[in-house]
Amino acid sequence: MMLLDHLQRRLRVKVIALIAGILIVGFGLLVILNIGREAQILGSIQSGMLQARPDVIRRLVQDLRSELKDVRRLDVYRANGVEAFSDLETLNRVNQLAKLDPEVVKRIYRMHREPGERISHPLFTRAVETITSQETYESLDGGRVLTLFRPLENRKRCQACHGEDHRVRGVVRITLGVEKLDAELRAARNRQIAIAALTILGVTATVIVFLGRVVLEPIARVAAAARRIGAGDFDARVAAGRRDEIGDLGRVINDMANRLDAARTDLEARNAELATTLQSLTESMKKVELLEQVKGELAKFVPESVKRLLEQNPDARELEKREADVSVLFLDVEGYTRLSEQLAPQQLNRMIQAYFSGFLEIIRAHHGDVNETAGDGLMVIFQSEGSRTRHAQNAAGAAFELLGKVVELNQEFVGVYPPVAIHVGINSGPALVGATKLDASGGGRWTFTASGPTTNLAARTAGLTKGGEVRVGPETAERIKHHYVLQDTGEHQLKNVSQPVRVYRLVPAGVYRTVDP
Repeated sequence: MMLLDHLQRRLRVKVIALIAGILIVGFGLLVILNIGREAQILGSIQSGMLQARPDVIRRLVQDLRSELKDVRRLDVYRANGVEAFSDLETLNRVNQLAKLDPEVVKRIYRMHREPGERISHPLFTRAVETITSQETYESLDGGRVLTLFRPLENRKRCQACHGEDHRVRGVVRITLGVEKLDAELRAARNRQIAIAALTILGVTATVIVFLGRVVLEPIARVAAAARRIGAGDFDARVAAGRRDEIGDLGRVINDMANRLDAARTDLEARNAELATTLQSLTESMKKVELLEQVKGELAKFVPESVKRLLEQNPDARELEKREADVSVLFLDVEGYTRLSEQLAPQQLNRMIQAYFSGFLEIIRAHHGDVNETAGDGLMVIFQSEGSRTRHAQNAAGAAFELLGKVVELNQEFVGVYPPVAIHVGINSGPALVGATKLDASGGGRWTFTASGPTTNLAARTAGLTKGGEVRVGPETAERIKHHYVLQDTGEHQLKNVSQPVRVYRLVPAGVYRTVDP
C-alpha cells in the first residue's frame, strides 16, 4: 500500500504539472496574441491620429470590429472619458490651428454624431493616471472576456494639435473574447483527467495483483501458522526461504514456536513434578490433621503449662521438678461406690466423662492444670507468677463454679443418670512442682504433679467435706479471707498429719455466716 500511495502521489504531481503547463502555455499564447493585436490596433490608430484624419480612424475601428470576431469592443476615449471622433471637437481645434483641406473637413463633418456614454471604469482612470496599460477579465453578454485599457501618450509631435497641458491624449479600450481558449482548456483538462483516471486504475490493478501475490498471500500463510500456534499446535511452521521482511517475520514466528514448544515441555515436566509434590503434600496434610486430632485428644490429659513448654522445647529442662507456691484442689464424686453398683461400667464411665468434661472448661478458665484423674477424682494445680493470693482466689472461684456446674448437669441428665454431688478441698503453700521424663526402650513418658505436705493436706481436707461443700486449709483461708466468706469448722486430726489442722468451710455468696478469727 505504501508503494501504491507513492505511485498515486507521483501521478497526481504529473497531472497537476501537465494542467498547469497547459494553462501557462494557453494564457501565454493568449497574452502574446492580444499584445500583437493590441499593437496592430494601436499602431493603426496612432497613424491615423498623426495624419489628423479622424475619419480614417473611425473607419479603421469599424473595420476591425467587423473583421476580428474575437474583438467584442473597440473604442477610443479622450482623457476626460468622452468617446473620441464623434462630436468633432478635436477636428475644429485642428482646423483652427492647421487650416485643413475644406473637402476633408466637409467629409468628416458628415460623420458627426452624439458621443456615447461617458466611461467611468476604474481601470480607465488608473490608465490615465499612471500612463500604463491595464487589463482585467470580466463577463460580457454571458461570456468571459479580456478587456485592455491602453493609454495614448501625448508626445511632442502630437502636442501641436492636442496642446501641452496634459500627458495622455486618450485611452483605447479593447475587449477580446476568450471562449475558444476556455473551451480548449476544458477539453485538455478533461482529456488529462481521463488519462489520469485510466492511469490510476491501471496502476491500482497492477499494485493489487502485485500485493496479492508478493505480500498478501505470504502474509496469509504466516497468519494461518500463527493461528495454529495460538491454538496450541506448536509444530506449525512458516516457510521462511524469502529474504525480505515477510521472510524475517516467518523466521521470528518459527523461533517463537520453538520457544513455546520448549516452554510447554518444561511446563509439563514441572506440572508432573508439582502433581507429585502436591500428592505428597496432601498425604502430609492428612498426617498433620491426624496428629492435630490426636494432639487435641491428648491435650485433654496434659496440663496447659506442660503443653506450652513442650511446644517450645520437647526436651525442656524447665519441666524438671522445682519448688513453687501453688494452690492444690482435690475433687471427688460422693457415693462413687454406690454409683458403680447401680450403673454398668460403660454407663458409669460415660457419666463421669460427661461431668468431668464440663469441669475441664471451668478449670482452664481459672488457669488451672488438671494433674491427674483417678476414677472419681481430679487433682488440679493453680499457679500464678508474682502473686501468692491470685492462684488461691482462682482455686476458690473455680470450686464455686464447679458446684454450680454439677447442679446444671444434674438437671440436664435427669432420667439419664442419678444426681451427683462432689467434695472439694483446697490448700495453698509450697510444693515440688514439675514433670519427670521416664525413658524406656519403647519410648519416653512425661509425668507432671505437685508433691509435698501442701498436696497431702489438700487431699485430706477434701475427705472431710460433705456433698456440695468446699473446705480449705488454713493457708488458703488466710489468703482469700478478704474476698470470700469463711466458716471455721475447728481443728481436725488428719491422716498422716502429726498435728491437728484448722479447716474452714467456704460459704457461698448470699449466705449469712459467722467468721471466727
